[in-house]
Amino acid sequence: MPDRPDHLRRLREFAALLVLWMLVMYGLSILGMPRAFTPLSFRYLHINRGVFGLLNFALFYTAIRLVFPQFLEHRKWGRLAAGLILLLAVATLAKFTVADHFFRDEVLLLGSRDGKPLYKTFWMYVRTEIWTNAIVLCAALAYVLFFAWLAEDKRRKQLALQKQDAEFAILKMQLNAHFLMNSLNSIYSLALVRSPQVVVAAHTLSQILEYMTEQPPVAGYRTRLSDELRYLEDFIAMQRLRTGCQDCVRMRVSGDPAAFGIAPLLLVPFVENAFKHGVANRPEQPVEISVDCSGEGFGFTVRNFKTRKRKDQSGGIGLVNVRKRLELVYPGQYELTIRETEQEYSSHLQIHWENGHSMHSGGR
Repeated sequence: MPDRPDHLRRLREFAALLVLWMLVMYGLSILGMPRAFTPLSFRYLHINRGVFGLLNFALFYTAIRLVFPQFLEHRKWGRLAAGLILLLAVATLAKFTVADHFFRDEVLLLGSRDGKPLYKTFWMYVRTEIWTNAIVLCAALAYVLFFAWLAEDKRRKQLALQKQDAEFAILKMQLNAHFLMNSLNSIYSLALVRSPQVVVAAHTLSQILEYMTEQPPVAGYRTRLSDELRYLEDFIAMQRLRTGCQDCVRMRVSGDPAAFGIAPLLLVPFVENAFKHGVANRPEQPVEISVDCSGEGFGFTVRNFKTRKRKDQSGGIGLVNVRKRLELVYPGQYELTIRETEQEYSSHLQIHWENGHSMHSGGR
């Protein structure tokens, strides 16, 4: 049956609540009893906390399963009032009936007059049970509101994650489109001069696009740092083909990139920015890239010499989006420092791993 797991879950919840309820009933009463226990005191304990404890639990459980959940769902005060009145009437009548038939002397006896025992009437019993019923219903309301708050908090967190993933997907799409436009321009430049490197560039671009499309638009996803660096090397290879300068980029890696994970497509915009706005075809003024990864964190530095002529008057989308993505995937865990002089431009990203390190959670 499709509802069997939910039925079993409700049954386990009922059993757990019942055991907890009876433990509280008996525990509080035993703590308040005198040290000298007698058979009579135990009898009163079992009647008031055992038998009537079960009846009060029935009142509690009916309230948390029917009356209060329906009110939270429909928010109709008239239905709530009617449900509570009906529930209290049934519960009080049931308890009075049990007391009147089985425990008159223990529960209903008021004393004696002219040698005859006096017992509480139904309405007298109703008045004495008002506070007991009120406490049970308050406990039921607190229980329902607490778990409703937990469910709402979980829902808010899920919505926040969905919103975060949607924002991340939009930023990823913008970065991919921007990168693809620049890459196609580079291949077009090679094709104009009939360079035999066009085939190599097209193959490298296909590898880059394959990696980019493999990365899910999920803010919490982490790919292997070694895969991200391989993707970065493919990008650099395309730039070398475009400029024809093999020694214009120097990259140094320290640590073990395969042992760590990072948010994908996070590093290329820094290098792309260096090629767009810096000198990229002079071996004596190379673009310098430094990667440091350890158990404490990840450091990434890109340094380039500035060109006098700005290459892309519409530039800036890459680093602007990187800042937004960093806030989404590493809130409070990163430091981004940009330094600019008349001759040089440098950017340094420092990421502090969660729990001391960020292990791989995906990759190609």
